[in-house]
Amino acid sequence: MKTRSPLQLCAPMVIFALACALSVSTCVLAFVWMTIGVCCLGYRRLDEFPAVGMPRAWRQGLRGACLHFYHLAWWPWYMRNEMRQLFSRIQGSIFARRTQTGEPEVSGENDRTDQQ
Repeated sequence: MKTRSPLQLCAPMVIFALACALSVSTCVLAFVWMTIGVCCLGYRRLDEFPAVGMPRAWRQGLRGACLHFYHLAWWPWYMRNEMRQLFSRIQGSIFARRTQTGEPEVSGENDRTDQQ
C-alpha cells in the first residue's frame, strides 16, 4: 500500500476549513458531518486506526491531531459494515411489516389489468 502524502492527510482539514469559510450552510453541514464522525468513531484511540500507508511521524503531536481528523472525516469507510447491518435490519423490518399488513410489494411493473 502506498504511503499517503502530507497533502492527502491534511486535505480533509483544509476542505473543512474552506466549507466553514464559504457560507453558513456549508459550515453547518461540515459540523454535522464531523459530529456524526465523532459520535461513530470518537471513542477510538489513534493507534486503533489502520497504520498502513501512514508515516510514523504523523502519529504524534499536532500531526497526530491532523491524522485523527483525517480518520474522523472518513467515518463512513470505518462504519460500512455497521451501516450495512443497520440497513438490512431496516429493510427486513419494512418487509416484515408489509407482509403482516397484507400490503402488496412494490414492483416496477404496472399492476393494473387492461380493461378492454
